Amino acid sequence: MSDPTDPDTEAVEPDNSTVDDWFGQNVARDQEVADEAMAEAGGDAEEAEQIFEDRAAGEETYDEGHPRPQ
Repeated sequence: MSDPTDPDTEAVEPDNSTVDDWFGQNVARDQEVADEAMAEAGGDAEEAEQIFEDRAAGEETYDEGHPRPQ
């Protein structure tokens, strides 16, 4: 087993980890969607907003509560 106090040891999350549910990761995913939407809309902010609203999932995830780990 690796030494968890060794700063060179890579952290490996278990399969049932809820790390993926962290708010910051959802924000980062939504930021990627926003960037893609703006690029797809050719810089048209209103069109990009509509694309974003259709694709982003962060708000719904937190409105409904965290999904249970699988």
